[in-house]
Amino acid sequence: MQDALRQIREDLGPDAVILSNSKTNGGVEILATAEYEDQPEQGVAQVSNNETKVSASELAKQRAERSLELQAEMDRSRRRIESVKQEQNVIKTEQFGQTNKIQATPAVNHDERSSKQDDAIYVMQEELRELREMISAQAKQSTSQQSIEPMPQAVVTPSQSIVDERLERLAIQQPIRKQLLDSVASEGDSDTAWAKVRKQIHGAIQTEYSEIIDMGGVISLVGPTGSGKTMTIGKLAARYVMRHGADGIALVTTDRYRIAAHEQLKVFGRILNVPVHVVDEDNCLDAILDKCSDRKLVLVDTAGLMQSDRSWNEQLKELKMSAHRIQNYLVMPATGQYAVMKANYKHYKMVGLAGTIITKLDEAVSFGEALSYLIASKLSCAYVTDGQRVPEDIHLAERQSLLNKAEELLNSSERWVTIPSHANAQQHVDESVSNFA
Repeated sequence: MQDALRQIREDLGPDAVILSNSKTNGGVEILATAEYEDQPEQGVAQVSNNETKVSASELAKQRAERSLELQAEMDRSRRRIESVKQEQNVIKTEQFGQTNKIQATPAVNHDERSSKQDDAIYVMQEELRELREMISAQAKQSTSQQSIEPMPQAVVTPSQSIVDERLERLAIQQPIRKQLLDSVASEGDSDTAWAKVRKQIHGAIQTEYSEIIDMGGVISLVGPTGSGKTMTIGKLAARYVMRHGADGIALVTTDRYRIAAHEQLKVFGRILNVPVHVVDEDNCLDAILDKCSDRKLVLVDTAGLMQSDRSWNEQLKELKMSAHRIQNYLVMPATGQYAVMKANYKHYKMVGLAGTIITKLDEAVSFGEALSYLIASKLSCAYVTDGQRVPEDIHLAERQSLLNKAEELLNSSERWVTIPSHANAQQHVDESVSNFA
């Protein structure tokens, strides 16, 4: 028996546990195993009930790491169970002599160690089952959160929520809105937060501090079809003539595709007694600008071409490669959508933009998208137009006036969408009809 125990210690180490022993013909049979861990490894992270809100990528990373840890622990438990089963090998010893010596081993060891073996396997099997349930529960939780909350939302304070609602109603676009909200994250009072945001919008709008027509030079108006370039040229020309007279100004059009554009500009020329020149196959832009070198101000009207149009590149080349210094101003209607404004800015900025002019303010129901365009493009706004009268309906752009106009249009639109009570419904209809009369 002593030889058998020594052999067990040599094979399994000094901490080996005797699981059972029994007598056999001419010897003794002993079941033994190396000592196993009573507790699961401490590396398995516990799930916290008050998790800090994180970004989507961090949350996904944490879930992946948690799943890997649980899977690793389950693999360790599985290996321990397999180890116990494999180590239930019969260790046969050589004959040790007398049968009475074999019988001297206490019989109680067999039952006690057999019970230890069964308990150990049961504990590890329970541990493995619990790990499986934890992994399954985590997978269900992940799927549920992905379907209900695809992206964890950033913490928003009550004052930020109020400011965000105002910005949304004002039609301020992303990512400008988010940047403004982030700047007031520490403000507890909504009125203070809104005042700060309003000040930032005011500061982000760039305008000219003086009349660009007074500085003279060659000014070209570019922009999409229907943006109001030709009408704006007429208003600027009339504004200049009223301030400086007709001798120092000339009008030029590169729109050789629309006869109506030529005629409209020529009408302005006749009324103002200002020469009008048309760029065509026989007269390039530079040649005409050379003829107008004695004029202090030359206003150039361009064709509103699509980028896919073959003549698009020809017109841009004329403006970019000119020997004269041309200041290009992008004409953008206030009625346009922000995405359209953004696309037009991207198309026309390759020609080199000195600034922008906002038109058709009188037709707009909202001014937030135009404000967002001004802030995002960082173009200096020279003028705004708000009607068909020449030259009354063109104004030097001012930051405070632009912001006030946005809020004025917001308040006006909200009055229209207010649902009247049943008692005042007829009165509301009558007032609405009279407003159109």
